[in-house]
Amino acid sequence: MGADLVPPPLNILKITKYILIAVIILTAVTARDWQASSGANLQEIITGMADGDRLLIGPGEYSGAFIVDRQIEIIGEDYPFINGEKKKDAVLITADSVTISGLEIQWSGTRLLEDESGIKIEGDFVTIENCRIINTLHGIYVKGGNQVTLRNNFIKGRVDLQTALRGNGIHVWNSRENLLDGNEINFTRDGIYFSFVDETTVLGSYVHDTRYGLHYMYSDDNRFTGNRFERNVAGAALMYSQRIQFNGNIFAHNRGYRAYGVLYQSCDFCTAYDNLVIDNTRGVFFSDSNYNELWNNDIVENDIAVQINANCEDNKIYRNNFLENLSGLVVDAKGFPNHWSDEGLGNFWTNYRGYDLDGDQIGDYSHKLQSVFEFLEVDHPEVRLYLFSPAAQALEVAERTFPILLVTDKEDPFPQMWPVENEFVPWTTYGKHITRQASFPLAVFYLLLTGIPVALIRKFRK
Repeated sequence: MGADLVPPPLNILKITKYILIAVIILTAVTARDWQASSGANLQEIITGMADGDRLLIGPGEYSGAFIVDRQIEIIGEDYPFINGEKKKDAVLITADSVTISGLEIQWSGTRLLEDESGIKIEGDFVTIENCRIINTLHGIYVKGGNQVTLRNNFIKGRVDLQTALRGNGIHVWNSRENLLDGNEINFTRDGIYFSFVDETTVLGSYVHDTRYGLHYMYSDDNRFTGNRFERNVAGAALMYSQRIQFNGNIFAHNRGYRAYGVLYQSCDFCTAYDNLVIDNTRGVFFSDSNYNELWNNDIVENDIAVQINANCEDNKIYRNNFLENLSGLVVDAKGFPNHWSDEGLGNFWTNYRGYDLDGDQIGDYSHKLQSVFEFLEVDHPEVRLYLFSPAAQALEVAERTFPILLVTDKEDPFPQMWPVENEFVPWTTYGKHITRQASFPLAVFYLLLTGIPVALIRKFRK
């Protein structure tokens, strides 16, 4: 009986939960709105605010280089201009749970060793959205903050500085579980730069006219989807990282002597699918990278579709469309096995010369992945100047007719006869899709044209 009167043990987690709910409700009840008009001292206003308060900044110009050291929300009306006056960080956030939206921020300091930025974030759970950040060194710098959200911001770097002296559009260091969504970045050093950043997602962003559009260094378990990388030195550079997944992206017009759509450098166990890699100097480049998968991508009109350098093995490349590339493959990785098919399915190549007599949509013999010219340009890239010369064409025909030179042992054992239906590849931006389709009338016309001369020759011989 006495035992029944003993109260049950307290549930510490439930008590903590109720306390947090009470604090949130109390904060919401006591939160205060503050107003700032053009020319006001924003630092003085912020110093007088309490956690949970909101600052509404009206149109006009304000002095920057202020610090947000409490959990507040800052909202700009008609993009008030925050002038950093080239002093340090225009806005420095040291508190957690800060939200800033609707500001135009310009003119941070220019000291790269101090990582001076338009907005620098040192707290967790910070949100920056719908801001314009122009003429700053770094645009947004996340320094150790976690679970940060950067959404729908426009960032433009210092076009008056050489590329090497600019900062990055978004620079994230020593951080995890962030979301970057719908940002546009241009004329910075790197568009988005991750260093020791894990479990972070990049969605729907447009990065152009930078060095590397998206640059990973020592960053694992990340994902980027639905982005567009144009006119950079490299669309995406994946370096010294593992388990990066990317799909639905566009890598286009990334051109230059050492330019790439996608660059893998010492990067393993990554997965790429449903991407469009179009009109780059090198579509996909591997160096010292292993166990990666590329499937269901359209790799189109690049100078070199895929280049594989030394120490790359067990990469799997299958069910891709290789369309109208000048060179399909350049390999400088002899003796390292990579795989060009999976479960009997290879890739589609526009220059495949084979046939399909049994009608299974797979070529009846394998597709050699390097022509004699592609083989030569590994050690002598200058021969590319003669790629379409009569001598080059004659050399290719001679090698195919009398294959006494072992050009390569790399081959696609199951080449597809028709383009793979990659319905999720984002072609809509370019409004076209390159395919190779059969035409019965054209086939009949071709047979007639070739048959008539043969019939005439037979008649004259008789």
